[in-house]
Amino acid sequence: MRTYTSIPENEEPQPSTENFQPVASVSRALRVLRCFTVDTPELGVSEIARTLGIHKSTVHRLLATLEHEGFIRQVEGGRYMLSVAVLELSAAVTAWESIRETVLASLRKLAEHTGETAHLAVLDTEEVLYVEKVEGKWSLRMPSSVGKRLPLNCTALGKVFLAGLEPDASHRIIHGRRWEARTPNTLTDPYKLEAEIDAVRNRGYAMDREEVEEGLACIAAPVTDDRGITSAAISISAPSPRLMTRLEERIGAVQETSRSLSRLLGADARRLREATHIT
Repeated sequence: MRTYTSIPENEEPQPSTENFQPVASVSRALRVLRCFTVDTPELGVSEIARTLGIHKSTVHRLLATLEHEGFIRQVEGGRYMLSVAVLELSAAVTAWESIRETVLASLRKLAEHTGETAHLAVLDTEEVLYVEKVEGKWSLRMPSSVGKRLPLNCTALGKVFLAGLEPDASHRIIHGRRWEARTPNTLTDPYKLEAEIDAVRNRGYAMDREEVEEGLACIAAPVTDDRGITSAAISISAPSPRLMTRLEERIGAVQETSRSLSRLLGADARRLREATHIT
């Protein structure tokens, strides 16, 4: 964990879903694209207008725009079919699914080996964002779920992300707010937290010792890209007594899985943050 990454000083604001009003023209254009199927690969203006219940003149304008953008093309007889831009989008989805399957396979293997619940998370707007979760053989009530966010200071995953940032960036985050104490063990003093992050950088893994929830412990390690930059992190969680009984073995399993997943993903590891934004 010697290579660092940085986060922007000012994040782009996330769009609000409150009182959401879809853009009508975009919705209509997407509905036009959905008219094309395996059974109906070619369609005329009248067929689309009839299917969607909109005027042919509107369909003409939508088709002209989609053709200009490369999503459809005109064929013989004035009919239309999907074009290569749609295939490019499909390839992007396929590529992400391949990455996700690689991640899930690694998490399943870790959960099976340790018996504990395994997670993958990313750093998003200075919070831990849980992206994938594989249950272990023991049922466990915990505050994590896919799409959930937790603070950086009290989670093993969050500590990994702080350790993966450039030191000045992690310093700014650590000293830039008042940290909430979720349990008596939560690190809220910025100087103690910063010392903990330095230790995480040196040893290559982080721990949550009942800092999110009493009785629950966690081990986390980074997933790095081909440049050694932290792109995500994996973890296992378990009741403290069970985790501490075989601590060194569990740490080794998490670190080996993180290294293996980093090797498998290579440059694709940095796509984890780009492709896994959950609202």
